Amino acid sequence: MFSLTPKIKHSVSQRKHQIFLITLLFLVTLMTLTSPGGHVAVLTMDNDEFLKALWQEKWQGQVNRLNLEDQAEGPLMDDDPDLLRLLKDRYLSKPSDKPANLMLDLETDRAKNYNIYRTAFHSWIRINKILKKLFSEEPPSFFVEAGALDGEFISNTLFLERDLGWAGLLVEADPILYAALPGKNRRAWSSQSCLSPSNFAQRMTFETYEPVGDRDVAGTLLVRSTGNLAGIRSPTLGQMGSKIPVDVQCFPLFSYLLALNATSVGYVSLDVEGAEADILLHLPWDRVDITVWNIEHRITNDGFRIHFEEPWGVRVPPSSPGKGLGGKERKQEKGEEEGRGKEQKDKETVEEEGRGKEQKDKETVGEVIQPKKVVYVTQHDPASGKDEYLVRFMREKGYRLYDYWDGDYTFIKANSEICRKHCTVETKVESPALD
Repeated sequence: MFSLTPKIKHSVSQRKHQIFLITLLFLVTLMTLTSPGGHVAVLTMDNDEFLKALWQEKWQGQVNRLNLEDQAEGPLMDDDPDLLRLLKDRYLSKPSDKPANLMLDLETDRAKNYNIYRTAFHSWIRINKILKKLFSEEPPSFFVEAGALDGEFISNTLFLERDLGWAGLLVEADPILYAALPGKNRRAWSSQSCLSPSNFAQRMTFETYEPVGDRDVAGTLLVRSTGNLAGIRSPTLGQMGSKIPVDVQCFPLFSYLLALNATSVGYVSLDVEGAEADILLHLPWDRVDITVWNIEHRITNDGFRIHFEEPWGVRVPPSSPGKGLGGKERKQEKGEEEGRGKEQKDKETVEEEGRGKEQKDKETVGEVIQPKKVVYVTQHDPASGKDEYLVRFMREKGYRLYDYWDGDYTFIKANSEICRKHCTVETKVESPALD
């Protein structure tokens, strides 16, 4: 019978020990790297199956998460529980608990240029006056600002949060603008995403605009504020800068409200550069309670007109060609772009100097014609251009038009306490006093 020499036995024994030590070291290293926090985890017969089950569960969770992200690019509906969980966990940042860090509080030259909107941007000034009038004596509520930019520049909601103690949500799709938002330390939820122009979540292309040439900080922010969803007819028609497309995740407005358990909202600012019609048409109005809306909307966006008039639209078709709004004769010509609320002569030309009252045409021989001047830089009347289809849509949803000026609409819920206090006769071309 063959037998090993002592030397060979010793050598084999050493190799066994070496193999065992190498194997043990490998297992310890493996468990160290794969255990949470990098702590050593000892694998025993008692916990072997348990650890395997945990890893299988974790891996399965990762697979489900990936599938959920894929679904968020397409078919998940606005109230889908998985979509709401994804939105809350991945796309919503919590309010800051740090002191505010605003340009408003600084006195530098850069801050002065940044804050020029507070004295020069008539749209922001007008809306700010309206909000002070409507909400200064009201208890704090919840706001939503879609098109929040960097969280401060021409923000419609900063006053509500800073001066009146409101909570809210800020949504901005432009990644460059949003990058500055967390540093403002707003006491509001925020999301670098966009409002979906449908009732389901989807991945879309957002077109940002990079300023061309040297611009100051206010000019740069103003150019970037014109970003819009690709395929949407925006008010500026993409002429404010160099277009840069980026992918962005979009969620329905209703999904944000459900995720934050905030379906009762005091104020919504909707400034989304042309997508407002689709967003409002797909909102489940019977499941939300919103008191005041500020909506920026231009007559060039015909979404609300299609909603009421197109034969294949959502509503009943017109009874015959040349009719609309329930079959009544149109008072406007088909090609009219400015959407006058009443019968109104074309005011594309500049107004005559010194015209303070209604005045007859003085083009008779021998009369002196007053020199003309440009009343508005853009050569249009801010009281014109109102979309009666939007007004009708909001009226059917239970709202009164409180103010209209240069594409900015303020609607108040008709049966609200705020409307009882402030609504008078629904505005037509004129608007209520703000002082």
